[in-house]
Amino acid sequence: MFRLIRPESEPWLDVARPSPTDADRAAGQLRADYERWSRWALGLGGFVSAAGGLFTAVGVVTTAYALDRGVALIDVVAVTIAGAVGLAGTAVLVMLWRSGRRLTRGAAQWIRVPYLLSGRSRTARGWLKARTVNVEPRILVRLATSTAALLLAVAGISAAVRDVVTETSTVTYAAAAVGVLALLSGLGQLGGVLRIVSGLGEADPLWHRIRTSFRAE
Repeated sequence: MFRLIRPESEPWLDVARPSPTDADRAAGQLRADYERWSRWALGLGGFVSAAGGLFTAVGVVTTAYALDRGVALIDVVAVTIAGAVGLAGTAVLVMLWRSGRRLTRGAAQWIRVPYLLSGRSRTARGWLKARTVNVEPRILVRLATSTAALLLAVAGISAAVRDVVTETSTVTYAAAAVGVLALLSGLGQLGGVLRIVSGLGEADPLWHRIRTSFRAE
């Protein structure tokens, strides 16, 4: 049975006094939970459903208004079905974002614990890990889809702005709606990856030296 957060991950979330002895195990568990292929696939399906439903629903409404032909039964059915699909997809995305934020925040916290509380040494391996994590398949695919979503956001929003400046078409509002959805989705997924990368950056001696020098100033 699919769960947004696995039961074995719950004990490692929102821990008031994290112990360095549990850090590696907890960070590994939370990362494995967040980086599941099933979460990524569900998010992809949710985004396609949300974008398709939103575009169809808004497009049908604006087209009917532009043609000034009144409301037909087929329009009502199409908008109802598309709206329901879009809302369901959006709900899935929101749930994935909220649970993913908890998992990645918890993972980043546990990754930092040994360095902040028990004095684990920062080595060249930590420098390398903070950079190579981006090419790990489960991270790389999230970077790819978040980038694609942001590109779609640029395309949708720019198309809507162009239509407003020139002449509004029947897909102006639909393109704008999908663009905003893509922007939020891309930023949400990218934020999860960046939290993990930020946590791993605690092991980077170069980044630690730069950060502490700025704090000293």
